Amino acid sequence: MDKVTINDIEKLGPNDFIEIVKKRFAYYNPRKVRRVEIPKPNGKTRPLGIPSMWDRVAQQCILQVLEPICEAKFYKYSFGFRPTKSAENAIAACAGRISRSKMQYVVDVDIKGFFDEVKHSKLMQQIWTMGIQDKQLLVIIRKMLKAPIVLPNGKTVYPTKGTPQGGILSPLLANINLNEFDWWIANQWESKKCRNINDYLNKKTGLYSHQYRYRKIRETSKLKEMYIVRYADDFKIFTTTRPNAEKIFVASKMWLEERLSLPISDEKSQITNLKKKSSEFLGFELRMEQKGIDRLGRKNFVCQSRVAEKARMRIKKQLKDQIKLMQKAPNVTDLIKNIQIYNSMVIGIHNYYQIATQVNASLMPIQYQLTLVERQRLKQFSLMKSTNYVIKDKGLEPYLKSKMTRYINGYPLIPIGFIKTRNALMPKNGVNKFTIEGREIMHKEQRAVPNWQVQWIREHPVINERATIEFNDNRISLFIAQKGKCAILGEELILTEMDCHHKRLWSETKDDRYSN
Repeated sequence: MDKVTINDIEKLGPNDFIEIVKKRFAYYNPRKVRRVEIPKPNGKTRPLGIPSMWDRVAQQCILQVLEPICEAKFYKYSFGFRPTKSAENAIAACAGRISRSKMQYVVDVDIKGFFDEVKHSKLMQQIWTMGIQDKQLLVIIRKMLKAPIVLPNGKTVYPTKGTPQGGILSPLLANINLNEFDWWIANQWESKKCRNINDYLNKKTGLYSHQYRYRKIRETSKLKEMYIVRYADDFKIFTTTRPNAEKIFVASKMWLEERLSLPISDEKSQITNLKKKSSEFLGFELRMEQKGIDRLGRKNFVCQSRVAEKARMRIKKQLKDQIKLMQKAPNVTDLIKNIQIYNSMVIGIHNYYQIATQVNASLMPIQYQLTLVERQRLKQFSLMKSTNYVIKDKGLEPYLKSKMTRYINGYPLIPIGFIKTRNALMPKNGVNKFTIEGREIMHKEQRAVPNWQVQWIREHPVINERATIEFNDNRISLFIAQKGKCAILGEELILTEMDCHHKRLWSETKDDRYSN
């Protein structure tokens, strides 16, 4: 709203920048938040609140302080908007509950417009309970929540509830708000405290184990076995029987409405028997299906996952629209650019959906339809089945083996149907970006060059009137991406003799981005 951009802030020296941030926090008053509407796949719009640049800097400062404190207290099966956790981990957790724990029933409770309904007073209590009790900081957070919003029609409103989507701090605040619900579900069964732990010791070994404890609780109590998997405001509660599911369904709705004052959508909330019907989660359809017989002669049921129907329709439309742009390309340069965009869309779809067990069966029908569209709309470009050109893009190399790949002017158009499933994985134990040990585990497999080389580059930045912080950061990233080798000759770089060049002259572009 104040027309300040990141480029304006970048021109400030470190000392000036820190001084301005300190002054703003001393007398903090947020500027107006700009509301924009972005389209959703279902045709509706999602409201986003875009804070001013200095308010985003303030929110980032607060996030870096709060996140490590909150991460230590968040529930382990909450995966949305958290470092080192992802949608893949959420799907893996669901598959584990279905395949290993044999959870046949799933409870869905849909929260209407969650981000717009968060109660400010309740949220502030939850932040205090988390151990964040600096009163000046709490005042600043409350001011951020109540920052005036300028609607697209120019009208200004003053929110009394909700955390605006688009703010840097909003995802963390959303997780704080629903963390209480996570632990309430966990304490009904998974983390339920026992009166006498000796009652749950294995009589043979004399040792405590979760498996033995759960078996004893099933035999001796009327507790309802349930497990939650949550990604932001979208969650699944798994249980074993229909009566349990019905009681959990009612209790969860009441808890969310009465304790968190969140409205529930009765139309979208439901109980699903996974043996009869699939349940949609994060763009996947999950179902319990028979797969063979176990050693005792009983039917063995496992989780089977597919790309959800809505997601398939969206994928097909997006790729068709991109093919139309190729057809209308005014010259070869624009044509190749649109092909590259199309390929990046396909690779992105594959990277997200490849954890579905039936991903090939889900995407192959789309491939057949797109093949017909390509033949009709791109026939003037003479689609070829092979090329004489050498393709240097490593991201495209796996697709060059497929007979479905077609070439336009020697450049590949990769197939959406050429994909193989892989197992969805849970986060590795001990991974944590806030501890030295956790970071070491994170970077162990990603390490392309020795630590001492990266450390040497950090300690020897380029220092001249042109070298910015962005330049030096991207210099390190590029060195690692090239695995410490020259981009032209492929030879190992000598640290004291290497140089980092711009693709397009800095004197012409002033561009220090990674892409340049």
